[in-house]
Amino acid sequence: MPKAPWTAIEELAGPLFEAGHRPERTDLVDLAYRENADDDIVDALDTLGPRPLESLAALKAQLEANGVLA
Repeated sequence: MPKAPWTAIEELAGPLFEAGHRPERTDLVDLAYRENADDDIVDALDTLGPRPLESLAALKAQLEANGVLA
């Protein structure tokens, strides 16, 4: 599976966390589609579990654990 660059995911998802949101996988995947993000980013976000993410750091940790970050 190709890997997604963290900087691109951070740029996409960062504003949600900065606004105080706790997005779930579907929120992030939907956002990636709306923003016409690269398929690797969509695929990486699609590996997330169903629980809301508390922070950008938690998002990065989960994606690293899933082995989908470049």
